[in-house]
Amino acid sequence: MASPRVSLFLLVSLVFFTTLSAADSLYATGLSESFYDTSCPQAASIVDAFVTKYLQKDRNFAGAFNRLQFHDCWVEGCDGSVLLNSTATSQAEREAHVNFGLRGVAEIDEIKAALEYACPGVVSCADILIMAARDATVKVGGPTWTVATGRRDGVRSTDVMADTNLPFPVLNFSGLVANFAAKGFNAREMITLSGAHTIGRSHCNGILPHLYNFTGKDDVTDTDPAMDKEFSVLLKTLCPQGNRTNTIFIDSTANHFDRLYYKNVLGGRGVFITDSALITDPEARRLCDRSPSAVPPFS
Repeated sequence: MASPRVSLFLLVSLVFFTTLSAADSLYATGLSESFYDTSCPQAASIVDAFVTKYLQKDRNFAGAFNRLQFHDCWVEGCDGSVLLNSTATSQAEREAHVNFGLRGVAEIDEIKAALEYACPGVVSCADILIMAARDATVKVGGPTWTVATGRRDGVRSTDVMADTNLPFPVLNFSGLVANFAAKGFNAREMITLSGAHTIGRSHCNGILPHLYNFTGKDDVTDTDPAMDKEFSVLLKTLCPQGNRTNTIFIDSTANHFDRLYYKNVLGGRGVFITDSALITDPEARRLCDRSPSAVPPFS
């Protein structure tokens, strides 16, 4: 029998890493586990080697690649559009408010350059990102899973599309449910996918609204009352008012995929408003409190 940690991650990987958004189906025609077997058989090993190098330098790249993939797939499907640069007439997704502090783009570009040298014009950036996120997660404690490849790279990328589609870290529970429902996911799946916050770090930009002026009354002492008091004091030390650029770990084992995220949320130690929102709904709280291995299969 799989361990609870593995069981949880298998659920996450089932949805998050293979069918992440309904929009991805638009690009899914022809996807195959063996897509590059003839045209670029070394593609997977090249990606894996670079990911190994990056994680040896900084294990936080696991969280960075996961965030980068989610922010790519959630907009218009997994098409690599989050990697595109702005033009003279249009701001790209990377410049969106919701993408503040996005990391990993330069590393994906480096992998792409290596693959272009090995197999010119063959491997898409979208596939590189999917493979890198999978490989990085495996290296910080998650099990492996098969990735189908053959995605085509998108050519359109706008900051407005990112800010319109991606969930901001200040959403309440109903806002989260609505955002995920728009992509074809139910509340149970949203709670499971939130477990990806078990790895990585965040800039204070997404945390400040949880600590200061929580209810919008222009009161800097207005902290989320559901937050553990000692934890809020710690966060305010790490994220002083107005400091958007400091970074903090999302949980104390942020370099390892485990279940601590849910324990933190239940204990009032969720970093984002969206984390704490999971325990404002009775059924969502119950799901957070259950053993991951007992979470029913997705409908």
